[in-house]
Amino acid sequence: MPNNLLTSLHALGIYPREKNIALYELAFTHSSVNGSAKTKHQDYERLEFLGDSLMGFCVSELCYQHHPELQQGGLSSLKSHFIRTESEANLARKLHLDQLVRVGSSYQGKPEDSDSLMEDIFESFLGALLLDQGLIFAREFIRSIIEEEIAEAKVKSSDNPKSELQEVIQADHRDSVTYRLLSESGPAHDKTFEVAVYFEDQELGRGAGKSKKEAEVMAARLALGKLAEGKKD
Repeated sequence: MPNNLLTSLHALGIYPREKNIALYELAFTHSSVNGSAKTKHQDYERLEFLGDSLMGFCVSELCYQHHPELQQGGLSSLKSHFIRTESEANLARKLHLDQLVRVGSSYQGKPEDSDSLMEDIFESFLGALLLDQGLIFAREFIRSIIEEEIAEAKVKSSDNPKSELQEVIQADHRDSVTYRLLSESGPAHDKTFEVAVYFEDQELGRGAGKSKKEAEVMAARLALGKLAEGKKD
């Protein structure tokens, strides 16, 4: 793998320091390899954590620079489009990182077919790049592969508030929002449901409707409105 790895990195304009080559090898090593090698924690997960933060920062910076017409809510929505699983997985394939993945015998399927794995690989690769080449190089590398697309992006209002709210939240967090039924009232044939949407036990908004789904959509729409207003204090 090292020779193939170095050839692939050189093709991307990356010339790793010799002492850091092992970082890139680790960046492409799935946790399933530990089972075959009888090792622990010799995989990409720590580098993924680092790369995820770097990607979030760089995309946020580019959204802010290229879209002065957007306020906080719009910027969050735009950011979520570029750091979602599918987008990062496609970047990994575009850079041919899928050809460098190492998996153990317990892994089922083809690694390159898994969007979630490709997302992880992309982020762990960025983590290794940051540690090897430094922040300035890593930042410019990310800009080179995504800046044009961000600059030309258009933010469209969503007709699916629940989906849009989920994307906005996951632009900054891995966890999902949850909906809780607060109350239901009225006769069986004409009930009214009240639902609140939460993230990490914090209420984001609540809504009412003639069905749970209608109430959830209203709650999501109100939550998006609050997020779009931004913090004013």
